[in-house]
Amino acid sequence: MSNLLEVLVTSDSNNTMWTCCVWDPHNGTSLMTYKGGGTAELKTLSFIDNDYLVAVEKAKPILHVWPLNSHQTVQGMRFVLPGKANAFAITKDGSFCAAGIDEKIYVWQIASGSLLTILNRHYQKVNLIKFTSCGRYFVSAAGDGMVMVWSLAAIATHPEVELVTQTHAGQHDPVYIFSDHSLPVIDFCLSKMGMLGRLYTISSDRSCMIYDLTTGEMLLNLVFDIPLSSIELDVLELNVFIGTMKGDIYQFSLTNPVRYKETLVTDKNSHIFSSHNDVVTCLSVSLDGETLMSASNDKQLILWHIRSRQPIRTIMHKGPITNAFFTLNRPAIYTQDFKPKVILHSLERTLERDNDDITELEILVDKKINFWPEYQEKSLEIVEPTKKAETDVNKEKKLLKEELNHLKKINASLYAYSINKALTSPSNVEKPKPNKKKIRKTFKS
Repeated sequence: MSNLLEVLVTSDSNNTMWTCCVWDPHNGTSLMTYKGGGTAELKTLSFIDNDYLVAVEKAKPILHVWPLNSHQTVQGMRFVLPGKANAFAITKDGSFCAAGIDEKIYVWQIASGSLLTILNRHYQKVNLIKFTSCGRYFVSAAGDGMVMVWSLAAIATHPEVELVTQTHAGQHDPVYIFSDHSLPVIDFCLSKMGMLGRLYTISSDRSCMIYDLTTGEMLLNLVFDIPLSSIELDVLELNVFIGTMKGDIYQFSLTNPVRYKETLVTDKNSHIFSSHNDVVTCLSVSLDGETLMSASNDKQLILWHIRSRQPIRTIMHKGPITNAFFTLNRPAIYTQDFKPKVILHSLERTLERDNDDITELEILVDKKINFWPEYQEKSLEIVEPTKKAETDVNKEKKLLKEELNHLKKINASLYAYSINKALTSPSNVEKPKPNKKKIRKTFKS
């Protein structure tokens, strides 16, 4: 199954069989299951690079981490959070992670476990956190109706990383603050272009707002007549799919010009996918842009053919589905002797530190960056020479000496020839000087 291009990763509220599972979207078979993590919180399932799978437990302040080739969680290490997390996200390269605990946002460096900062700018519970594709920014949405865009570099390089008390933490200014929604923000999705793209948000106020992250301007406000629950873009970002509380999924084309900045979305100016009979919790589009995945509280995961809007396959679960998305297939899932390259460390829970306790850590990660041409350096190993090796070395030395003597002879003969040629050349031979006789001339008067 390692020849698959993409797979489905899901989790549901019934954890009797497994916490999360990897599926083959072509035939609906289970490829790998991960157990012992309880019930995963809504939209917190994510990967740490290509090495680990991570999920936040719904009932406890614990982060569960599985190696991709193991059914059981990481042994000998516990990842305890400062509180029950409602939102969680990891950068694409697995370097940093962020968790929304109540109205605060905690940001860690994964390799060292260092708590970089605690952001405290939201007024109500943080519902969702997502990093941009480049990993340099992340977006948070909360129950106060506000959406904030943060710069990870500004947070990581702040002086409070060195020495600070928790009372002075979190005094960061976000890049953007969007407060156009009047009710809690339920879900949002980011363009693959990151800060050069767009941000799509949906709220309990039955509106979907589209922002330009380059300028921070709101481009369009889509108004619906039913409550919304989830949102997703297609591969080319030409269509937006919006799930509702009733189970319908609206497909709105972003290429159709609108007359006003605020537009009412109905069945006349959009397409509708109808099969679910409960809240649509997750949406995802395949890499080829042909298949839409929808998961719902009715325990159904449905794969749709987007052009015909017909269901292709249904994968039943034991409980309401909390996480579901398409992702690239990772060969580590099927490798028995797989060794993770990412270093894990227990996460710090507070920012308070003493002068004596601060130490500098040098984190070495076994990763190859294909930027410069690779230079393979031979490792120096002390090996006891054998008789055969000694004879081979002696032969090589003898051949090298003979070659060196031969080259010396050639060099000497060339030098002698060049000197002889230079001395006997016509330009260096002395020519006889002509005898000039004085001619005496007499003049008659």
